[in-house]
Amino acid sequence: MELNKIERLLSRYEQGETTLAEERELREYFSQEEIPEHLEAYALLFKFQSQQIKTTFTENEPIELERKNYRFAWTSIAAVIIVALGLFYFNQSQPSLTTTEMSSVTEQEQALEKTKQTLKMVSAMMNEGTSDLVYLQEFNKTKNQIIELN
Repeated sequence: MELNKIERLLSRYEQGETTLAEERELREYFSQEEIPEHLEAYALLFKFQSQQIKTTFTENEPIELERKNYRFAWTSIAAVIIVALGLFYFNQSQPSLTTTEMSSVTEQEQALEKTKQTLKMVSAMMNEGTSDLVYLQEFNKTKNQIIELN
């Protein structure tokens, strides 16, 4: 008879129609050692709920925020661009089977020069982006002086 009552409570629980007292009764039932096999999944749920009820939150616990290092992200983006440009260039200028060894060396030298130009371009863009940080540092220094005066 008790098993039928528990199954009815479970169906009402799944529909969201149980009261707090009925949910407490379900938690007590599933805290027992002997539970029918077809209800074991519910046992895990209600045991977890019982454990969570016992935990408390204190406001004094500090929350540590992660500081992200964006320099690594920009470096990896630049590396991906360089690799993509290199693959595109080498796929466009693959030597044919009739070329001699000397002409392939020349093409390799051209590829090296093209890669150097690409790296210089990426370096210039990266340096241009970091030059704007000087203004931000000056702004922060001035802001900190104003805050210290107050």
